[in-house]
Amino acid sequence: MVDRLASFAARLCLTAEIITRRSASIQRQKQVVQSVWPKALCYPIGSFRTGTGLKDSDADLLVSIPEQGDERSCVLAAAACMKEAIINHRIAEPQSCSVIVGARVPILTYMDGNETSPLKFDISFQRENAVKNTEYLVEKFDERPFMRDLVIIMKYWLREKQMNEVYEGGLGSYAVSLTVIGFFNFKRRTLSRAEYQAFITGSRYNMFVQYLEFWTGWKYKQDSMIPDPGIISRKTRDKQKGRPLMLRIMDPTDPANGVSMASYRIGKVIGGMAKLKRRIQDLSGTPAEKARFLKEKIHQGRNNHAMNLKMHKRIRKLEKKKNLTKAAQKSLARLKEKHEEFITRRPGFAAELARADHLLKGTGGPEQDLPGPKHGLGHDTSMINPREENMQPPTPGESATTKSQNDERPAPIENEGKSFEELEREAKHAATIARKREKREKILQKRAEKKAEKEKKAQRRMETEMNRLKKEEESANTRPKASKKVIEQEAMN
Repeated sequence: MVDRLASFAARLCLTAEIITRRSASIQRQKQVVQSVWPKALCYPIGSFRTGTGLKDSDADLLVSIPEQGDERSCVLAAAACMKEAIINHRIAEPQSCSVIVGARVPILTYMDGNETSPLKFDISFQRENAVKNTEYLVEKFDERPFMRDLVIIMKYWLREKQMNEVYEGGLGSYAVSLTVIGFFNFKRRTLSRAEYQAFITGSRYNMFVQYLEFWTGWKYKQDSMIPDPGIISRKTRDKQKGRPLMLRIMDPTDPANGVSMASYRIGKVIGGMAKLKRRIQDLSGTPAEKARFLKEKIHQGRNNHAMNLKMHKRIRKLEKKKNLTKAAQKSLARLKEKHEEFITRRPGFAAELARADHLLKGTGGPEQDLPGPKHGLGHDTSMINPREENMQPPTPGESATTKSQNDERPAPIENEGKSFEELEREAKHAATIARKREKREKILQKRAEKKAEKEKKAQRRMETEMNRLKKEEESANTRPKASKKVIEQEAMN
C-alpha cells in the first residue's frame, strides 16, 4: 500500500535537478565572497543543507570572515560590502538587494537573477552557531530519515497559513525540526522497543496525527521542551524573563539560546494544528464525517469565488478612473498584490481559474460540462448531451411527431460574447431572485394561513353567540304562564 503522506512529502521536497541548479548558484555566491574576502569561508546552512527544503524555499548562507569581530557594526559593514559586490558581479539587481537592519541578526537578502526561476538568498555573517545547528540537524535526520517527511509537511502547512516567519510571530524551520526530533525522542523514551519499532516503520499518516496530538496536548505556557533526549519540563517559567507565556524550546547546541521566544503567535499556530488534526481524522472517519467535511469544502469553494469576484470588481472600478492620485495608485497596487496572494495561497482555486481562462481564450466562452465540484460554483451549468453528437437526423415521420415537443422546450441561452465572470454573476443573480421569490411566497402563504385562521375564529364566535341567543329564546318560550290571581296581586303591590 502506497503511503500517500510520504508521496506528498516527496512531491514537495527538492528534486535532483533543483539541487544541482542550487549547488551551482551557491558556488557563484562563494566566488563573490572570495573576491571580497579571500580568506573568508562560506557555508550553506538551513533547509537546503538538511534536506528539508521546499521547491520554492530560500537558500541560506553563512559567511565567516577571519580576524573580524561579530559586533553589529562589523556585521553591517560586511553586509554592505557584500551587497556592493553582488551588484557589481551582476548577480542581482539593485532594487532586489537589501540589508535587513531591523532584524536581531542583520541579513543580506537578494534574488539571483542568473537562475531560470530567480532564487532568493539570505546571507548572514559571523554566526558560528548556525553551522553547529545545521550539522546537528543533518546528523539527526541521517539517523532517522523519516523525520524529514514530517518537517517538510509541517513547513508547507505553516507557509500556506502564513505562520512560518519568526519575525511575524510564526514558527521557524529550526524550531519545527527540533519539535519533530523531540517528538520522536519522547516516543522512544515512553514506548517499548517493539512498540517504537512498529511506530517508526508504520505509515507517515499515523506519525503525523500523533505529532499533532503531541503539539495540541503540550501546555507550552508552563512547560519547556528539551528535544534531546525528548523531555517536557514541568517546571514553571522564570518570571524575570518577561515572557512567561511564550514558546520555550531548548537549543541542543546552545542551551542559553531560547528557540522561538519570538513566536508570539504560537497560540494561533497550535489552534491551527488542532483544527488540522480534526480535519485529517474526519477524512478517515465515518461516511457522515466525510460528507460533512466535503460539504465544508464546497462552501469554502463558493466563498473563494465570491471573494475573487469582489476583488476583481474593486480592481476594475479603480482602473476605470482617470487621473488617479498617488494614494489611489498605492491602493490599487496593494489590492492587486492582495489578490495575487489570495490566488497563490489556494492552489486548487488557482487551477480552476487557469482552466476557465484557458477555455475562454480557446472557445470564446466557458466550457459546457457536467456540473460538479471541479467548477466550484454555487449553480448548475449548461450541459451537453453526449449522445447528441452521434444522433442521426430524424425521419420525416419522426419530425412531425416531435415538432410540437421541441416547440415547448425553452430556447437555449445565448452565452456567446459573455465572459466567465458575467455568466457566474448572472447565475448568482438568478439564484438570488429565486431565493427572494421563494421567501416572498412563504410570507404570503403564512399571511393567508393567518387570515383563514382569523376567519375561522370569527365564524366560531358568531356561531357560539347565535347558539346562546337561541337557547335563551327557547328557555323563555318554555317558561310556565302565571295565573290571573297572581298577576292582580303583583299589580296591587
